[in-house]
Amino acid sequence: MGRASAIRFSIREMRDDDARPFLEVHHAAVRGIAARDYPTDVIDAWAPLPITERMVARILANPDEEVRLVAESDSTVVGIAALVPAANELRACYVAPQAARQGVGRSLMREIEAVAARLGLACLRADASLTAEPFYLALGYRAE
Repeated sequence: MGRASAIRFSIREMRDDDARPFLEVHHAAVRGIAARDYPTDVIDAWAPLPITERMVARILANPDEEVRLVAESDSTVVGIAALVPAANELRACYVAPQAARQGVGRSLMREIEAVAARLGLACLRADASLTAEPFYLALGYRAE
């Protein structure tokens, strides 16, 4: 659960009905948080609008066999994380702007790391954004 001064949330595996909210959190984080570090054309390619049924279908198809988690507060998805075990890749860790800096991202990372450990992964790699790099460094990751 979140800290007493922060929002209350829980983390669970993503369900099929979370596909659109998963994308909504991704888009909100990219457009609301990462946008300060990137030009508009990069943001538009990274999180194109509108979110379409085709995008939702791709999430549901899960072609890379991602393990996906969501952080939920008051029945609303406020954070997401994804791991591609076959590639030792942390694919995503995003938090909706309204839930940022309240322990959601850190908790998602702890849980995705626990999943990776259970799967026998010795390390994780990620292509982190400029925006996320300080977050990962604070968690003990290193930039290469």
